[in-house]
Amino acid sequence: MRAAFAFAFWIACLWTAQAAAAATVEISPERQAWLEGVWSGLPADVSADKLCSRIAPPPGATTLAIEFQRTGGVIFYSDGSETALRGMIAAATEENGVVSLTANDTVFRFRPDTDRIMSRVRSSASVGGDVDMMVFKRCELPADRSAIDIDADAMKLLASDLPGDEAFFIDERIAPKSGDRCAVQETQYLFFALVGPSQFRLSRWNSFAVADRLASKKPVKIPLDPISDWRIESVHFEGGKYVVRLRDFDDTKALPETIHVEPRAGGITIPQWKRSYVRCTGFQSRS
Repeated sequence: MRAAFAFAFWIACLWTAQAAAAATVEISPERQAWLEGVWSGLPADVSADKLCSRIAPPPGATTLAIEFQRTGGVIFYSDGSETALRGMIAAATEENGVVSLTANDTVFRFRPDTDRIMSRVRSSASVGGDVDMMVFKRCELPADRSAIDIDADAMKLLASDLPGDEAFFIDERIAPKSGDRCAVQETQYLFFALVGPSQFRLSRWNSFAVADRLASKKPVKIPLDPISDWRIESVHFEGGKYVVRLRDFDDTKALPETIHVEPRAGGITIPQWKRSYVRCTGFQSRS
């Protein structure tokens, strides 16, 4: 399940990122909106009939997620290897029907083909033009980002899904009492995915070290809450706290739950859960 949500880990200083992206994103707002969402791709010579299948997707499918509205330009690209790319879009141009997106010094060139299909292309001197490398289908439309009604400082504090800080939160009962309070392998933590583009989530997971112990039936000596995933339906700031409306991620019939996330020195408190958390950074590198 975690691999399915791999595209959901990014955070940065939002004002700086937005200003930088806005200065170099030259494609129209209409084209930005067209590109947004979650795409799945395969080499151009492979059948893409079941590319968006949730039951039996083709092996080796590549994930591509693009967001502009909330961030000014973020891209995530993963083929399942350890070399996944995610970063701010530093430049975006369109010429002769091809959109070029630059992130982390990598240039992606896409040719929109239909309302939900585009091809990744490369220039070829031997044929004197572009050659199709991959075909992508849009598998998920972008969500309504207005549901996350918080400012840039709040995004920086809470969000895990922009390049940069990659904030996550360790249960204070587990975190060391002094020194580097994030330097612990056996732990449990929260992360907020607030950028999208297709979904907003709050998750409570065990670290890999704890998960390995549980899988091998070894004793775990730290207090654990049940691991959980929630769909975030809305977030807004009110009375010095962030009001978060949640629903079980997989149970569409589950009743909604509202929690308050209260900022405090070095972390957050959630009174409804009777829990406090230490803010840490570098979520993707957690082991």
